Amino acid sequence: MSIQLGEQNKPPVSLKKRLGAAIISIIVLALISTQVYTQLLNPESIEELSRGVCEQGKVLRPSSYLKDKTHLEYIVKDKAFREESIKKVIGAVRIPTVTYDYYEDPLVNPQQWNNFTRFHAFLEAQFPTVYQNLKVSRLNGFGLVFEWEGSNSKLKPILLAAHQDVVPVEQETISKWKYPPFEGVSDGKYIWGRGSSDTKTLLISTLQSVERLIHDGFNPRRTIVLGYGFDEEIGGKWGAFKINEYLINKYGKDSFFSLIDEGGNGVSFIDDVAFGVPAIAEKGPMNVNIALTTPGGHSSVPPDHTNIGILSQLVNEIESTPFDPSLSGNNPFLNFIQCVAKYTDEYDKDLKKNILKAAYDKVANSKVIKFLHGIKKFRYSIQTSQAIDIVHGGVKANALPEYSTLVINHRISVDSSIDEAINKIIGNVVKVAKKFDLGVYQNEVEVLPKTENGYFELKYLGLAPSPVSPLDTKSWEVLSGSIRHILDDYVFPNASAPSVVAGGLDNANTDTSKYWDLTKNIYRFKFNTLSNIEDVGTHSVNEHILIDDHIHLIAFNYEFILNADEADDE
Repeated sequence: MSIQLGEQNKPPVSLKKRLGAAIISIIVLALISTQVYTQLLNPESIEELSRGVCEQGKVLRPSSYLKDKTHLEYIVKDKAFREESIKKVIGAVRIPTVTYDYYEDPLVNPQQWNNFTRFHAFLEAQFPTVYQNLKVSRLNGFGLVFEWEGSNSKLKPILLAAHQDVVPVEQETISKWKYPPFEGVSDGKYIWGRGSSDTKTLLISTLQSVERLIHDGFNPRRTIVLGYGFDEEIGGKWGAFKINEYLINKYGKDSFFSLIDEGGNGVSFIDDVAFGVPAIAEKGPMNVNIALTTPGGHSSVPPDHTNIGILSQLVNEIESTPFDPSLSGNNPFLNFIQCVAKYTDEYDKDLKKNILKAAYDKVANSKVIKFLHGIKKFRYSIQTSQAIDIVHGGVKANALPEYSTLVINHRISVDSSIDEAINKIIGNVVKVAKKFDLGVYQNEVEVLPKTENGYFELKYLGLAPSPVSPLDTKSWEVLSGSIRHILDDYVFPNASAPSVVAGGLDNANTDTSKYWDLTKNIYRFKFNTLSNIEDVGTHSVNEHILIDDHIHLIAFNYEFILNADEADDE
């Protein structure tokens, strides 16, 4: 029998199929492995990118609430309590505890602070139970500290803070107010008046929550401290500064479990999801004073550019060169928008991906910066702001001005520094000075020598951006869980999705800057659904609050204190 060459080694059909299947399997496995490897190195799905981002702890309801809701229900739903609460806020607004930049230390000039004496008498009359049961200390004249000693001295205290003072009302704007600014008016939905939002509602709410806890028979394990400065609007150097000094001396550094003060972005409803946004950091304040001295003379023979004209060119130079925006993983605002990207459809798919990658991907970061910078309300969360707020110059219509000044207020980005901010302004001044052959001095140090044409002089005072409070602590768990409890159970009980708490950034500044040594867990939060500054008239006309927000703020304080009391330290 003849044998055809090549046929004797031909494999059986079944073996051939098996070899083919094996090869295909190897190829498929290789493709899958490559895909998995690529995803591990550079995950692109929103689900993968969202993993580990803005994880939410559990809703935290105190054990007392789980046993009996009636105490909290009384705060939220009782009409008589609501009316009493309104009257307390109105009464506080009617005492004009205004502070001006020129005010002196109350121990030096107490007459300037007479309205604070009235305010203290009002508080004592409204909250006799609190005054009788808590230790009350008056510091530097008008600082108030209330201490409710807990039974377990090993547990760190909590501090609830607010400030007593309010900003002035410009006389020229009074006609624009819906109601007189210090009349304190309730229309059934809102309370109107200077200080209603900033921050007498916060101060009154903390006292009311403590008052209710005493009434309900609560005995704390953890010491509770209330601290109320009286000069926050002019820097806090006599109020919060002295309160901090007192607390450091008594309890020591890093001695507090947590601190809550005004600020943050309150409560926002984004794409059917309720967000509580406590600020876990704030930008750094810096004021720069610039003075220009030049020769005088009769205005009938003026130079091409008078002193004020030169200063105006400096203003134009400063405003024409804004600070560059930046967004690092250290900026809590990135944490906030990543939370929004993860839990809502507020952003399109590509923007979501870029936001979720922005901390480590330069291309994604630049796209997110471009997006945010185009939205005014977001711009200064990623950029140092500069606002020329005060200008003075000239004394007579026919006399050339010899001396003019301006003041620039900055809020320094958490990704920047005082040095970076002041160097930018010095660069602006030097450019204009060289154009007009002028000298420049910075804090009495020569930058450019004086000339016969005159000189600029800069002085500045600033504070670095605050430390960023961590989000992986027991304190954050208590805060965020308490916020979600009130949001889900009372503010938005019928919401289609559970609430989210996201640490954010405060663009403004608070008394918390005086308390950095007390705790790393500093939160700026007020239960305010009118979350934008413009919405509530803060520092402007028609300042007001929602009455419901005030009630929910009392409820939040009440439950937060209970939750903190049940928690262990870190």
